Amino acid sequence: MKFDIKWIATALFIFGGTTVALKMPWIQYAFPSFVVAHGILLYDFFKTHKNRPLIVQNIYFFIVNIIATFIWFLG
Repeated sequence: MKFDIKWIATALFIFGGTTVALKMPWIQYAFPSFVVAHGILLYDFFKTHKNRPLIVQNIYFFIVNIIATFIWFLG
């Protein structure tokens, strides 16, 4: 059975989404997890699927979450 890296992205999205939704004390770590998860999916969509709409979507959210990470850690 071949390992699918998208499962790591899924776990990171679940962690980040739950953390933000429940306003947990470690909320600042949700945004870096989103960045990593979107980076994984961006790579996968570009390399494996050539799915342009999902590539554009992940680029957008990758950038937004990088900005959010800087706001949380520097703000």
